[in-house]
Amino acid sequence: MEPDRREVFMRYLAYGGVDVGPKMFTGVDEQELQQLDSEQALIAKGQANIRQECTKLTVDFNAVVKGYLTSYFPCFFNPETEDMVKLASITIRNFLSYLLYHEVCPEYKENIDEARRSCDIATKELWQNQEFAVSSPGDFNKACSTLFGGFFYDVNVEGNSWSNRKNGNFLMKNDVARKVVKFAIAGSGTNAMALQFQTLASQNALHSTLVPDIHGFEVVAVFPPSPEVREFYRHHAPDLNPVGRMVGKAYRDPGKPRYDLSAEERLMWKTGTASMSDFQFFLEENLLKVCYPKMKVITPVWELNCGLNFFEDVHTVYSSIYTVLCNDLMLGYKQSVDLTRKGQDEVEEIEEPNGDGEGKGEATL
Repeated sequence: MEPDRREVFMRYLAYGGVDVGPKMFTGVDEQELQQLDSEQALIAKGQANIRQECTKLTVDFNAVVKGYLTSYFPCFFNPETEDMVKLASITIRNFLSYLLYHEVCPEYKENIDEARRSCDIATKELWQNQEFAVSSPGDFNKACSTLFGGFFYDVNVEGNSWSNRKNGNFLMKNDVARKVVKFAIAGSGTNAMALQFQTLASQNALHSTLVPDIHGFEVVAVFPPSPEVREFYRHHAPDLNPVGRMVGKAYRDPGKPRYDLSAEERLMWKTGTASMSDFQFFLEENLLKVCYPKMKVITPVWELNCGLNFFEDVHTVYSSIYTVLCNDLMLGYKQSVDLTRKGQDEVEEIEEPNGDGEGKGEATL
């Protein structure tokens, strides 16, 4: 097994509660192996085992796959290519297929099937998440941030040229930002939104506010630019990218600390009855292509008083099956020992497994 694949797989086993560390006091030579039966030899040579205290934990292949691929793997390995994403998901899927084919645990057949489907979903969505994070926030969101407040607001951009906008460090001038926003609203916005925007702009009353107490948004629906919108841009603004529309809703990351809410507010969030309207975003077509329902985007969200939203500075993007488990907190965990207790040496000698397999019980995979 090549090093990258082995590292991904061993981390997956460790995340699932399997001990893959060095086995102490269990080394055997060839002569000793010949004296053991096949099962004992497999145990002696095995590199993975499950500690006795872990055998009572809930077994859920699907939950571990979703937690590892959607939460731990992107953060720990930070895949930079699609091949790296496929290496992880396909390796784990092949392992699960091996369990099914050899009927290792037939009582979990349905659960393993669900885990394999989760691998297929992760194969597609994880790379789309990476593409979105790299390409965002897009021209429209950058223009709104430049004009109405945010990361790009009131930044000196005199040295920038619109012809160099493909440069990742490109910053818009205010006149270019106004053009981007106006054409987006005129092309993809509703009549009511365009009228309200024009009224507020003529009164110099346009302003934005940061949406509080959320970590980002979850995609609800995606609407690519229509042929009419593309023709509108081609005829009137060929130097701009046509924009479509995306609907999102407020999202709080279960992997982050909770906001300080009252009991009633927290209950409303859990039951989905919190009174917060959907977000209305405008995005360029290249970004909309990699968006999908239930995609989670961790980013500050701003709201304009004309009825639309924009975001900036995307921190993380999670897939539709994003799952947070506490398994990664237990990686490398060691049981605490009271060093002041008498007879500690005798206790440790009893707990250490010997060559006969006695002592601290372990079940080998």
